[in-house]
Amino acid sequence: MELGGSPDDVRRGFFRSALSHASGWFCITTLTRSAAKRMTEYWYHLPDQFDVMVDAVNNDIVHGEHDVYFCPHTFKSKQRTGDNVEICPTVWADLDECRPDSIEPLPTLSWETSPGRFQALWCLDDLTLDPIDVEDISKRLAYAYAEQGADRSGWDLTQLLRVPLTRNYKYIDTDAGEAVVVTLLESAMSWYRVDEFAHWPKVVGTSHSALPYPENIPSSTGREVMDSFRARLPTIAFSLHDDVPTGDWSAALYKLELYCFEAGMTREQVLRVALDARCNKFARDGLGSEYVWSDVCRASAQHDKHIHQHDVVSPIQDKLLTDEEYEQVANVRTFVEDYIDWASGLGDAATQYHQGGAFIILSSLLAGNVSLPTAFGRIVPNLWFMILADTTLTRKSTAMDIATDLLIEVDSDIVMATDGSIEGLMQGLSTRPGKPSMFLRDEFSGLLEQITKKDYYAGMAETLTKLYDGKLQKRMLRKETIEVRDPVLIVFAGGIRTRVQQLLKFDHISSGFIPRFLFLTAESDASRVKPLGPPTELDTSGREALIDQMTELYNFYHAPTMTVLQNDVRIPGQRKTDAVLTPEAWDRYNAFERQMLDAGLKTERPELMTPLFDRLAKSTLRVAVLLAACRKLQDEVEVGVDDVLLAIKYAQGWREYAIDVVNGVGKSVAENQLETVMEKIKHSPGISRSRLMRNYHLTAREADAIFATLEQRGLISINKQGRGFFYHAV
Repeated sequence: MELGGSPDDVRRGFFRSALSHASGWFCITTLTRSAAKRMTEYWYHLPDQFDVMVDAVNNDIVHGEHDVYFCPHTFKSKQRTGDNVEICPTVWADLDECRPDSIEPLPTLSWETSPGRFQALWCLDDLTLDPIDVEDISKRLAYAYAEQGADRSGWDLTQLLRVPLTRNYKYIDTDAGEAVVVTLLESAMSWYRVDEFAHWPKVVGTSHSALPYPENIPSSTGREVMDSFRARLPTIAFSLHDDVPTGDWSAALYKLELYCFEAGMTREQVLRVALDARCNKFARDGLGSEYVWSDVCRASAQHDKHIHQHDVVSPIQDKLLTDEEYEQVANVRTFVEDYIDWASGLGDAATQYHQGGAFIILSSLLAGNVSLPTAFGRIVPNLWFMILADTTLTRKSTAMDIATDLLIEVDSDIVMATDGSIEGLMQGLSTRPGKPSMFLRDEFSGLLEQITKKDYYAGMAETLTKLYDGKLQKRMLRKETIEVRDPVLIVFAGGIRTRVQQLLKFDHISSGFIPRFLFLTAESDASRVKPLGPPTELDTSGREALIDQMTELYNFYHAPTMTVLQNDVRIPGQRKTDAVLTPEAWDRYNAFERQMLDAGLKTERPELMTPLFDRLAKSTLRVAVLLAACRKLQDEVEVGVDDVLLAIKYAQGWREYAIDVVNGVGKSVAENQLETVMEKIKHSPGISRSRLMRNYHLTAREADAIFATLEQRGLISINKQGRGFFYHAV
């Protein structure tokens, strides 16, 4: 590249060297330095619009009073995101105060953005490299020269760099009285192979995988691992593993890894497969197994992203407990753990359902007599649980029956209703002031349908919400007025997940109705189903031990008392026990509540997740009170920091279940059908249109709509062979 000549010629030569023969969409970005700081993107498709782009930069863009940047890659579409990068022709660096001539190897191109601050590019001789791999080289460069002043944050795929011979309006040349000029420096003009950057050390703990190299890798061969998953792997996966690629090695290895993750393999199993595969490009290039591990982690992240691509809210990765806090309560046993162990031995219901049953029992036994005074009023530890299943194999009804039957042994009138109108529910509650009353509903979808579709049930969601909060409620009827005082309503509900999600509306979340539920979900697992056989002798010792615990709790907190009024009048009553949090417990709970609110505000839908997480935090406080009350019988229940930590440990799982439920709210039958067809295409690459139509009983019109929608969403690719159409997941 000629460094002499006019500024227009220099910029043209710079872009020609920096972009080499890369194709795709290229982005020039401007940033005004006004108070608004408006950023504008200009897109050009290379190579056919290269001259148009250069002419636009030279004639229009650089002459405005704004900073001018470029992203040193091409993109698949007009969207500057990391996962949209198509070709990386260079390694890049925002060197900041690190001088380019101090780096080995020397950069192909370098320029001074302002006095003493630099940026640089290293041109690559291979345009087929995976963008993630090139990003990793840029990251290693940034960290290797950080002590010399390089910017540790200047390595990501969306990084913007300044265009040489444009002005930097952040700095004013005091001699000239105008913005400084970005100056192109004498450059090495060399093109590099990947192995010439190998001496830059890997960045421990900051790679995109963010996972340490595993200690326990399967001792079997990669092919043996694949054989154990043969029923779930497509034939093409075995070909990718066994054959030397004739084309793109990176694409072959990446596809193999994705197929393995879709079959249900762990990262360690996929690593074993990738290490032994004939398409292992890293072994071909003499690079170590840590490079393979990084590639496996990248495929794992992409697989997770594909699973959640329809999500309203992405999964949240932050931990609610530190590792030290988790260890502190990991082995603490309460009634909850005893109940789960016992109930899990009775059948094949999902374990998490028994967790809900245990807390419903504690809430039913204690909520009427134990409460927590706070600055905003008393908190009564009544809980609402909804357990959702995808099929009958999860045995939700069985789990609910086990808990309810055990509870009735101690308090026979706790179950107030399993069906009925809102008037019937309030009529029952009106006769039980201050007493826990369970509304048991095995198929909650029926009630939801009535709430959403029948005028007669209008307002029921709001009424239930107020009853949860213990608010006074009046219902005016023609012949009578129903008045509910001090309600202690407990709801134990179940349903088929997709059906409940179809009936729920986002208004049910933002209004606070749905956030009052704690959700538990489970996937069907045929391996957990116990075979039918002859009757066996039951061991009732575990059941009797639990009933003894429950009876002791019930009798202690329901102990009769006598209230003395004037004239020595004595009124019989029951013990009312206050719960008190220690200062350390309050501090830890308040920190947890702030963390939950912050997490909700940072999600894609804060208007939904903030009330959901806020209510989940308060439910967690209720759980802490119950745990403290059952761990030690106390005249005044002291809730310690361990009780709060134990409750937060449960809340970690409840938050994930809640997000899972929200991500399916409002999905139509058509949307569920789209996802079903998409799942089939994912697991059967190259499946034909005719087979999909037969499998899912699709008409020609339905098939046209489904496949067109999936293609336009960028989820599938369509290949035409003869008269047939064949589909692959993108």
